[in-house]
Amino acid sequence: MRLRTLLLLAFALLALLPLAVTVPLASRRIEETFARELAARADAAATLGSTELDRLRAEVEQSVSACAADPLTEAVALQLESGLPPAADAMRGVAEGRPLTVLTLRDASGVTRSSAFLPARVGDVEPGLSTVRTGEAPVLVPVEVQNAEGVQLRPALVAARPVEAARGTAILVGGQVLDEAWVSRLARLTAARVELQGPGLAPAAAGTAEGRTVRRALPLGPAELTLGVGSAAVDETRATLLKALVTAGALGLGLALIAGFLFARGITRPVEALTEGVRSVAGGALDTRVPATGSGEVRVLVDAFNRMAEDLGHATRALRAAEQAAAWEGVARSLAHELRNPLTPLQMSLETLLAARKARDGRFEALFVESAPAMLEEVERLRRTIDAFARFARLPAAQLEPLDLTAWTEQALGLAGARPGVALRWEPGPPLAVRADRDQLAQLLHNLLRNAEEAMPSGGQVTVRTRGDADRAVLEVEDTGPGIPADARARVLEPGVTTKASGTGLGLALGARIAQGHGGTLEVDTAPGGGALLRLRIPREAAAGVRLTP
Repeated sequence: MRLRTLLLLAFALLALLPLAVTVPLASRRIEETFARELAARADAAATLGSTELDRLRAEVEQSVSACAADPLTEAVALQLESGLPPAADAMRGVAEGRPLTVLTLRDASGVTRSSAFLPARVGDVEPGLSTVRTGEAPVLVPVEVQNAEGVQLRPALVAARPVEAARGTAILVGGQVLDEAWVSRLARLTAARVELQGPGLAPAAAGTAEGRTVRRALPLGPAELTLGVGSAAVDETRATLLKALVTAGALGLGLALIAGFLFARGITRPVEALTEGVRSVAGGALDTRVPATGSGEVRVLVDAFNRMAEDLGHATRALRAAEQAAAWEGVARSLAHELRNPLTPLQMSLETLLAARKARDGRFEALFVESAPAMLEEVERLRRTIDAFARFARLPAAQLEPLDLTAWTEQALGLAGARPGVALRWEPGPPLAVRADRDQLAQLLHNLLRNAEEAMPSGGQVTVRTRGDADRAVLEVEDTGPGIPADARARVLEPGVTTKASGTGLGLALGARIAQGHGGTLEVDTAPGGGALLRLRIPREAAAGVRLTP
């Protein structure tokens, strides 16, 4: 994993860790806070409900007492006391203008004598109203109510007061029915879901409580008043807060990633440039330099690398110069040796002839005839040596053209001759398309064949083969000679280095230069039988346009 990625991951982790800790804690705290808020709202609704009931009790008590002292009520009561039945709805006039929905005048036995809202019950004993005691605080009892749906049994908050003018023979019972209208007012007042229900009573409900509902119950004798507060608003607020928290966390994470990216780029850019510089230097581009950016330790590292690359370049150039100097020194020594060998017998032969000529020796003619062929052979040897050095020193740039290495080698071997006693064996491989200089390739093959023949003075076998190796075409020349010693194998391709008693040491060196000019290599190895194995590797090309003429 790259350094930039690691730094970005580190910044992301540093940003995520606080979020991973704070978000659950904040969520739990928000949940607890809003749960308490919801419970507080439910308690407040219940308190408002109780307050409204207390207000209603006071209002009923005050209204019923006022009705009991009303002259019209006294007149109806006196009429009842005298034995004359009052009108069934005589109490309607008393109820007008007062906040009462139940108002009944009953006698001492509990029989209804006049009713403002249900005159049809005159002469009956209403079970709920008959149980209300005079002088007590208002209580909740079931009463019959006439409405559009007919007669229903509903809870009512009522009080009983005696009519003083009738001396205890008439009792006034009045109050308010807790119906849908009252429940709706209470729902609006408390902003809660209000339900009023009880056994045998017509239920009444109003208001809404969406989401999770927290309820509070107020027992009222024969009925129960329930107030419920929904969590929808709380849930929405909580979701908004959590969303804001997550958004802030995501924004923080994004800012952390941006900061991490900028920070990582500031650090990794010079490090990446340094890495590329190291690769370039490792590939041989010793003039590579890394721009001196960054600061601190990174800047010190970049400066140290640039100094190292510069020192390495100087050292490499000095080494190459030394190697070239050493190589040309070896060439000069080899050239001096190769020139000295034929010059010495030439000098001796010429001195002998000059001495015989000066002494007018009669054997001069015979000596000349005897020495001339040897002198010509040494002169030819000098010419070959000079030609070899000339070819090595003035090797032209390769003129590459497409050819089939296998077919070309087969035709080239057909034109090459072998020394007596040396068998030439050809092992053709598959067609191998390459780009090569035909003249230089012929020179290289000639040098490899001559090298193999010279390694077997007593005769032997030279095997030439071609084969493909991944993206390389391979030409191998193998002999059955003594092979090349391991200690000389590393330097045998250098100019002037030879393992033979005679030789310029330029044949294989020239072959190595030709291989390099073709983008390939010349390798020295040992054959399975112990002889020398010389291997040419050059890049393969597409087979189109290949010409086979050697």
